[in-house]
Amino acid sequence: MTRVRKTIKKFAKPVSIVIIPHNSFPSFRFSFSIFTFLSLIAVWSVFTLWSGYIAGRHFDYNVTKMDNKLLRTKMEYFSLKVKNGLAYLEMAQKTDGQMRKILGMGESVYTNKRSLGGANLSELSDFKKILSEKISKENASTLDESITKLKTMSEKRLSSFAEITWYITNRHNFSKAIPSFWPTEGKIASRFGYRLSPISMFREFHHGVDIANSPGTKIISTADGVVRHTGWATGYGLTVLIDHGFGYSTLYAHLSEIFVEEKQKVERRQKIASMGSTGSSTGPHLHYEVWQHSVPKNPMPYIKTESRLSENISIFEKIFSAEQSL
Repeated sequence: MTRVRKTIKKFAKPVSIVIIPHNSFPSFRFSFSIFTFLSLIAVWSVFTLWSGYIAGRHFDYNVTKMDNKLLRTKMEYFSLKVKNGLAYLEMAQKTDGQMRKILGMGESVYTNKRSLGGANLSELSDFKKILSEKISKENASTLDESITKLKTMSEKRLSSFAEITWYITNRHNFSKAIPSFWPTEGKIASRFGYRLSPISMFREFHHGVDIANSPGTKIISTADGVVRHTGWATGYGLTVLIDHGFGYSTLYAHLSEIFVEEKQKVERRQKIASMGSTGSSTGPHLHYEVWQHSVPKNPMPYIKTESRLSENISIFEKIFSAEQSL
């Protein structure tokens, strides 16, 4: 206790601070105890620390405010980009629909909401409305969701365009596979169907048409395809059989000369043989048959639609020739 009292007395002793100016002003003298002096130092230290803390918080607030302003500016920029992308996507969707109408295609499965979750017109309108709101109502998650949705919609639109490309390619190949030209020049000597055979003199079914002309008349392929058979066939004489794909094939019989080989690719209007009278024949002519899915078809409807099919083929050829020139 004695030691504590001595210590308290020491701190209670006064301390004097004298300020002596170097001019005519009077000097100043301050007297206070050591305890008071230490208390003032402690208070000053606490005040300094508190001021520093307040200043630091204010600085952090300003920095955060600037960061938020910068982030908001970036969000406005990206929101504008998304809206511009959406405008192009809407134009792509309209173009998609117009192309499908021109080509006679149905609605794409990639834009069917029930099947694959693609966006329809109402969804695009809602999406555009969200992006048109004030930027203060938007946040990073909303913008990220919008960008993700835009990406998904773009992927589905690309898939739809791929479907259109496949359709055009398929139609192009299909149009080239349909027998749609006169295989040779001449007059129809016998038509498709039942007739009185000039050889047996019995009533029989004639699977093709006979086109008569002078020996050596040029015979062409009526569609693109691959030669499956060349050579002699009982009753048909020298024969060429061409597979055109899509279930179509054509047969050319009673030839005098053949200019193609088996497994050779041929193009429509390419010369493949010359007219003759080989096999069971009463004179020079071409026996021409058209088969679809292993069923003989009357060649006349195909020949009569030559002009219409030629127009369709020319359209596809222009498209593909333009693509190849790029």
